[in-house]
Amino acid sequence: MTIVLLCLSGSFIYWMPYFSEIYYVPMQRAFGFSNTQIGMLGSTFGLVSLLSYVPGGWLADRYPPRLLLSTALATSGIGGFLFAGFPSFEACLLLHGLWGASTSLIFWSAMIKATRNWGGQREQGRAFGFLEGGRSLSDASFGALLLFLFAWQGADTGALSNTIKLKSSALIVMAVLIWIVMRDPPATQPDTRLTGSEFSWAKVRLVLKMPLLWLLSLVILAANWGMWGTIYFTPYATTIYELGDVWGGALANGKYYLAALAAISAGFIADRIGTAKAVIGLFILTASSFLLFAAVPGAPGLLPLLLINSVVVVTAIYALRGIYFALMEQGNVPIALTGTAVGMVSVIGYTPDTIAPLVSGLVLDAWPGAAGFQILFLLIGIICLLGLFASVIIYRKLQAGNELKICSKSQVTDSADQSK
Repeated sequence: MTIVLLCLSGSFIYWMPYFSEIYYVPMQRAFGFSNTQIGMLGSTFGLVSLLSYVPGGWLADRYPPRLLLSTALATSGIGGFLFAGFPSFEACLLLHGLWGASTSLIFWSAMIKATRNWGGQREQGRAFGFLEGGRSLSDASFGALLLFLFAWQGADTGALSNTIKLKSSALIVMAVLIWIVMRDPPATQPDTRLTGSEFSWAKVRLVLKMPLLWLLSLVILAANWGMWGTIYFTPYATTIYELGDVWGGALANGKYYLAALAAISAGFIADRIGTAKAVIGLFILTASSFLLFAAVPGAPGLLPLLLINSVVVVTAIYALRGIYFALMEQGNVPIALTGTAVGMVSVIGYTPDTIAPLVSGLVLDAWPGAAGFQILFLLIGIICLLGLFASVIIYRKLQAGNELKICSKSQVTDSADQSK
């Protein structure tokens, strides 16, 4: 029940801030927003998220997941009902800021910590693979149902409002389920490598000294730029390949079925061959595919290329998202520091949430048509090469003698004493 609830809530909580992923063009029409304005909404969400990760890590190490997860879901759902009334651009900016706080300050680190506890020391790849795969399967299943209802209602402005209301209702229901079904962990769960769960600068300094986490930040940053690239497959297919609103949305939603399989499979493979080695191979696929998109001009006659290359990119990106946090166990990060570590890694790793939507909107408005998408995909391909570079360093250091292990037992004990 724990992993099922984590998968569902981890899917539902992001429905509202990423609403444009499937309904990009209908949203433009209903709200009257430009590409740049939609990009600004995403960047507002990303900026508030960025500012929330570190304090969110402290919350996750201090308060039980049930309280944090249910609070975040209920807050996001209430904001969704306001969004369904098609408020002004300024109000939408505030709502995206609210969603940034609910997802990243309250929800994110709590979800990661709960998943890591669930996986234990030997099955971290599978734990995070199941989490990402389950989230993707939820996105695919519920997304397909909602897209069908949107089309059935006429795919107009009224249908869009009803879709938002249904998503908001699901968030509220999930908040109630988590509160009723999920159980708080025992009051005391001593960690053999670190004691204490209060915030302290000693813990922050210890986290900052972990070479693995700096490199992991770059891996996550590159992977999330790639994830933002897949979001723009919908407007790319709709406007350049002339698929239409519903089929373009179906392409965006359909990728989550593939993402679920990719993330879960990657978890088992990573536990078998090593997470670092798996990450390297996935970045090679990701960078190559985005660079191929950049080199080939889009046209309706090249639809098979769009579909095949999209499959490759989605498989690699969501496989990466399914396993990169498993590198924490490989780097010996103590459980008691998970919230703090995730919060600080996320500040760098999820920077694309702040700048990718705005940069993408500016590029697409400055270079209309296929040229804008080619430039955008070229930029993302180059950034994915940075992720490949960081993952190669992680692999080589680990192969050379586990040089990335965070510290000795005495250092951990000293830090725990300072925390007290």
